[in-house]
Amino acid sequence: MERSVRLALVLSALLLSSLGVRAEGDDFGIWTELNVEKKLTNRISLELFGENRSRNSHETVDRWSVGLGASYKLTNWLKASADYTYLYDHNEKWNDKQTKVANFWGSRHRVNVVLTGSVDFGRLSVSLRERWQYTYRPEQTVERTKVSNGKVEEKTYNGKAKSVWRNRLQLKYKLTSMWRPYVNGETFLAGSGIEKYRLSAGTEIRVSKKHSFDVKYLLQKSCGDDDDEGDRHVLDFGYTFKF
Repeated sequence: MERSVRLALVLSALLLSSLGVRAEGDDFGIWTELNVEKKLTNRISLELFGENRSRNSHETVDRWSVGLGASYKLTNWLKASADYTYLYDHNEKWNDKQTKVANFWGSRHRVNVVLTGSVDFGRLSVSLRERWQYTYRPEQTVERTKVSNGKVEEKTYNGKAKSVWRNRLQLKYKLTSMWRPYVNGETFLAGSGIEKYRLSAGTEIRVSKKHSFDVKYLLQKSCGDDDDEGDRHVLDFGYTFKF
C-alpha cells in the first residue's frame, strides 16, 4: 500500500511539471473525485459519486457536485448506464470591457445516459463511450453592479437547458495487476458543432479488489464562443471503493 502511494506521488509530480509549458492565458485547476460502487448482480451496479473542482491556478473553488447512477451490462463488451448529478458552481459575469459585474453561486441539474463498448486485445483495452448529457440551470436572481455608476441592482438570469453529445475513445494497457496506464480523447458536440475537446493521460492504480486510485493530466481546449470554461490544464485525482 505504501509503495503504491509513493508511486502515485511520483507520477503526480511528473504531471505537475508539464504545466510549466502551458500557453499564456490558460487556466490551471485540480479536480478530486470520490466514487463508491455496489455490485448488486453480475450485470447491475449502483454508484454514488462526488467531485470538487478548482480554477484560477487552484485559487478559486469552481464547483462541487454529488450524484447517483446505475449501470447494466448488456453483453460482455457493452454496458448501459444512467445517472443524475447535482452541481453547485461558482459563476462570474463580465461586461464587454472585461469588468466583473456579478459574482455568485448557482445550482444545476444534470442527467447522463451512456453506452460504453470495450474490446480487449491481449493486455490492451480499447473502449468507446457515447454520452448524452442534459443540464438544466434554474432561473436565479443575483446582485449585479452597474459599471456606469457603481450601484448594485438585481439581475434575473432565466432558466436554461442544454444538451451535449460527448464521445470518448480510450486506450488502456494492463502493465501489471496494479498499474493500468491510459490515454483518451473526448469531444463535446452541441448545436453549433464541437464546443470543446479534452485529451487525458494517466493511470489507474488497483491496490485491491475494493480500493483503486486514478491519477491523470487533462488538457481542455475550447472551440465555441458560448463555452465559458475556456482552455484548462487539470490534475485529476480519484478514489474508488467497490463492495
